[in-house]
Amino acid sequence: MKPILLHYYLTNRCNSRCGFCSIWQETPKIDASDEDVLINLEEGKKAGCRFVDFTGGEPLLHKSLPLFLRKAKSLGFFTSVTTNCILFPDSAPALKGLVDLLHFSLDADKAELHDHIRGVASFKSVMESIEISREMNLSADLLFTYTNENISAFEGAYKLAQRNKMMIILDPVFDIRGRDPVNSQVHSKALQFSKLKGVYLNRAHISLRAQGGNHIRAPLCRAVESTIVIMPNNTMALPCFHHRIMNIPAGKNMTSALKSSQRAEALEKQGKYSFCEGCHINCYFDPSFVLMRNRLFLQSILSKASYTWNKYFLLKKPLPLPSLRKR
Repeated sequence: MKPILLHYYLTNRCNSRCGFCSIWQETPKIDASDEDVLINLEEGKKAGCRFVDFTGGEPLLHKSLPLFLRKAKSLGFFTSVTTNCILFPDSAPALKGLVDLLHFSLDADKAELHDHIRGVASFKSVMESIEISREMNLSADLLFTYTNENISAFEGAYKLAQRNKMMIILDPVFDIRGRDPVNSQVHSKALQFSKLKGVYLNRAHISLRAQGGNHIRAPLCRAVESTIVIMPNNTMALPCFHHRIMNIPAGKNMTSALKSSQRAEALEKQGKYSFCEGCHINCYFDPSFVLMRNRLFLQSILSKASYTWNKYFLLKKPLPLPSLRKR
């Protein structure tokens, strides 16, 4: 099976200080080189990836993000970018027409709570970015990372999304140590909210957590099989970003690296490492669900179908299409 997702960490620099994320604390600070990214996009496409998610850190901190997006679109990738919006107002014109799935992080409907969660004053930038995205018809979504502490703020955030005719995504916070930090009552509230018009929640994430996450005796994770994770230093992380115990070369060596003994070992052990017990990391289970043939696969597919219906038909946003440019 060919990988589905190219998960590209352009930088580990970030201008937020979120309590649920530690990337901003990493040292040394590294930005991917332009040459490496352009080569890796070509190699990732050859490997079979259809989606590229440019992430970080804060991806807008990388000055060449528009260049990378143009290259990705020319190769036929579906592109996604999630931003805290601090830099978006100045960056928006250069991104127009290049991002298929654009997400603005919004964790509360009031500045005090949102800025507390983000560790910096960014609520005002999100509000400004929403206005700009409407004016430029960028079809941005709001991404609400829910926790036990902020779920009560969702209704206000939902009203904000509805006023601006935006989708709002409910994304449960995760813990890389395998323990679900969200209690069952909060998940139940999120499931109720997901029935509202214009709300997306991948219900498979909730079911996965209800059954204790991944279990190493009967692993569900397909992180190595489904996803190529590229680090700013031009290496591929195995088995995933959050539990990277191996780094193998990317770039022009990607084809041979994907056939290497190290990746073969990671494939054989995916979901079976000791740190995989209880794992529920959203960004790697989302593509993993596609490769399953069970209830989680069905829930994920139906959730994504609901997202498509809500965004592109009920909210009538322009449907993204892959580039038809010859390669």
